[in-house]
Amino acid sequence: MSYASSDHWNQFFTKLKNTSTDLDWGNQWTKVHLPFLNAAKVKTVLDLGCGTGNDVLRLVQQGFTVTGLDFSDEAVRQGREKSEKLGLDAQFVVADMAKPLPFNKATFDAVMSNVAIHMFSDRITRELFKEIRRIIRPNGLFVFHVNSTEDVLVRAERHPPMREIEPNYFLERHGQTMHFFSQEYLLDLLSDWKNVELKHYEILHEQTGKLFKRVWWGKAIQPD
Repeated sequence: MSYASSDHWNQFFTKLKNTSTDLDWGNQWTKVHLPFLNAAKVKTVLDLGCGTGNDVLRLVQQGFTVTGLDFSDEAVRQGREKSEKLGLDAQFVVADMAKPLPFNKATFDAVMSNVAIHMFSDRITRELFKEIRRIIRPNGLFVFHVNSTEDVLVRAERHPPMREIEPNYFLERHGQTMHFFSQEYLLDLLSDWKNVELKHYEILHEQTGKLFKRVWWGKAIQPD
């Protein structure tokens, strides 16, 4: 396996819970997507790489019908616990997005993924983008955030890479893999979509105000 295993992520999310922390970016990601989800009159959403379900629950609270998918059964378990505690009707699925997604063709009005689909090699990434197209209805919406190639050195300060597996795809010392995306690469991946929009921006650390991450936000429409 060329990417981090489910055991890696189970240990990661268990450690966070044991220290009373969570991998939650607040509304950093969803606030950017919401205007487009609403404008497209989206009802059903899949959150790819949902972690412990924070963005899933935010969208449910906004009136969307949301399914969260993650590789970690520990993360999904925590997401279900949160959903039940809040009395929200959210669905969660454990699956490896590097393999065919466990949904029928044109299942969702929209697919959302926030800093989660940039964990894979070029081959797997291209297959994943095809799978995302398959499960979105015609004229449906794909919105996402991925790490930019301009984030390589920024991220390396926190997660030093061990080696570069292939161009812009690194194995990090803590066992995670990370693929960094250029604008040209994203446009190539989205060449079969329509109404593609990309925006590059920087995120500052909440406490220090220093540069923390550089990301691409993207939106694309599934053709008829």
